[in-house]
Amino acid sequence: MKDISTETLGWNLIGWDSHEQAAHVTGLNRVEILEIRDLFPAREDDFLETAVYEVPPALYQAMRTAIPHLDFREELEYQISGFVLSV
Repeated sequence: MKDISTETLGWNLIGWDSHEQAAHVTGLNRVEILEIRDLFPAREDDFLETAVYEVPPALYQAMRTAIPHLDFREELEYQISGFVLSV
């Protein structure tokens, strides 16, 4: 996704259940990604847009501090993924 403006990107925080179904999805915007991206030092890009990033439970509180509306459900495994809104 090189050379793509962040204005054409969207992000989701997805909670996966034990049946590998997306059971809890929260949309994130560019400003929110800027607030949390440094929590992912192994990221491959500046805006978490080129891969799926696992969100371990150890990051939940830091993410809630940065983005207060986030909700994590105990029984789910979370990931952040970016996608292109338009070309």
